[in-house]
Order: sequence, then C-alpha cells, then structure tokens
Amino acid sequence: WKEYSLSTGCTSHEKLRPQQLLELRRRQLKDQELSRRPMKQFWNKFLQDGAPWKSVIYKTYRHSIFAFTHVLAPVWIIHYYLKYHVNTKPYAIVERKPRIFLGDTILETGEVIPPRKEFPDQHH
Repeated sequence: WKEYSLSTGCTSHEKLRPQQLLELRRRQLKDQELSRRPMKQFWNKFLQDGAPWKSVIYKTYRHSIFAFTHVLAPVWIIHYYLKYHVNTKPYAIVERKPRIFLGDTILETGEVIPPRKEFPDQHH
C-alpha cells in the first residue's frame, strides 16, 4: 500500500505529518496570545457618554497600573534583592538555626537557658 522512497525509506505522507503538527502547534501558540483590543473596547464603551465620574475611574485605573508597574514592582524586587542577597547584618539570613544547650545565653535577649528540672517520679 505504501510507496517507499528508495533513499529515505519514508513515504510522502510520513514526511508531511511532522510538518502538519508543527504548523498546528504554531497556530495554537498564536491563538493564545492576548490582544489589547478587548480592554480598549471596554474603556471606549465605558467612557462613551462622557460622564465625569467615569473619567475619574479611568484615570485612577491608568495611574494605578503605572504605579504598580513602575513603582511597586521595582521597589519590591530591589527590597527582595537587598534583603536576601546583600544584607550583611548577623542573623539577617538564617540558613540554619544554631543549636541551643542548657546554660547557653541567647544573644538577642541575653537570657540564659535554665537547666532542666529533674522529676524522679516521672519516667522519660
């Protein structure tokens, strides 16, 4: 039923299948791209009657988007980097808690860990 090519051993149908799958994958990825048009359509329809309160809402929305993308997100990234990668204070980054034994002094509070009370009637 199949006519095999002498040089490759594959039929033209077998060669066509990977090309078709590749094209379908490209179309699928293209379809997943988000368009900015739905938001523009929404705001155009929302602002159509020109009510002043609607323009205030739109301006608040635009300023909040700007504040988030240009102020809050960069500040958070810088804060994270400084806190976890640059900070040199002791105990700023605790990778492993030190062991505490009876009689040790806690550095932050100066408190001394008291020895354990012995209770002869209890079994441990």
